[in-house]
Amino acid sequence: MFFGLVLNAQNVNPDIVVNEMPVITMNVCKKEIREQFLKKVDKLKTEVSEEITLRKSKTKEKVKGFDEQASKNMMKQSGYSVSDADIQKMKTASKEEKKAMAMAMMQQNMNMSVDEAKKVSKMSKEGQKAWAEGMSTEMMADAQANPDKNKVMQKNNMGMAEMAQEQSQLAQKIQLSSQKFAEQLEEFNKLKEKTRIEYEACLKKVDKEFENKVNHVLGDEYYESIKLQKETCYQIYCGYLTPKYKSILLERFNTIIALGGDFNRMDVLTNELANATTGSKKDVYEPGLMYLEALKEYMEHLEDLP
Repeated sequence: MFFGLVLNAQNVNPDIVVNEMPVITMNVCKKEIREQFLKKVDKLKTEVSEEITLRKSKTKEKVKGFDEQASKNMMKQSGYSVSDADIQKMKTASKEEKKAMAMAMMQQNMNMSVDEAKKVSKMSKEGQKAWAEGMSTEMMADAQANPDKNKVMQKNNMGMAEMAQEQSQLAQKIQLSSQKFAEQLEEFNKLKEKTRIEYEACLKKVDKEFENKVNHVLGDEYYESIKLQKETCYQIYCGYLTPKYKSILLERFNTIIALGGDFNRMDVLTNELANATTGSKKDVYEPGLMYLEALKEYMEHLEDLP
């Protein structure tokens, strides 16, 4: 069931991954069960990794030209008329050419004559400051007289600010959950190291007992006894740590599922912010990317069994 469902899926989405996620059991301390478990985790993680790579590749293709489109859209919203050819020209233009193009756009936006623009460019810093203050007052008066003129731009900027704030709040929520998990792992690893030392001491004790009898004729039954004693050492080690590790990971898994809507919302907000910046309606991310990345990270911890 496990392999068929994932491999036959046209698109590996978070819901499929959640449903197919292997669960740690106490039987995982047995060699055969452990190998099967790790094989399942590796298979699912490979599928998810390939899906993430595919989605990122599509995203990389979609964002081509976004910087130019964003620059053009911002100029357009500011009242500057600029073509694709102008954007391309500015990329390779010299300092003087860029200055001339900026002057031309300023003339167009502020209804300035060529002579007036040249006059401003030759003013002292104090003169330019006084001119800018006068122009600012004039523009404010114009905005009050024509309140609808910049309404679209103001609405767009307000929407972007709200989206950015929501995105920041969600990122903080996700980060706090990750920080809690990291702290739990840190405490567990301390316990794991202490228990590992005890496990190694157990193995040394068995070896020492074997060395004391090395001069005697030892049969197959005795060698089996040594093997069994060492296996008992491991079962004590694994049996003690596994329930604790399982509890930590189960809590993390449930947290990731609970944050699923937030992960997807982050992807949606990224799309909306990109569209607002560029004036495009083309989605950059397919919702689910962040969710898949969180599930992949979780599987990496599944592989790190005691």
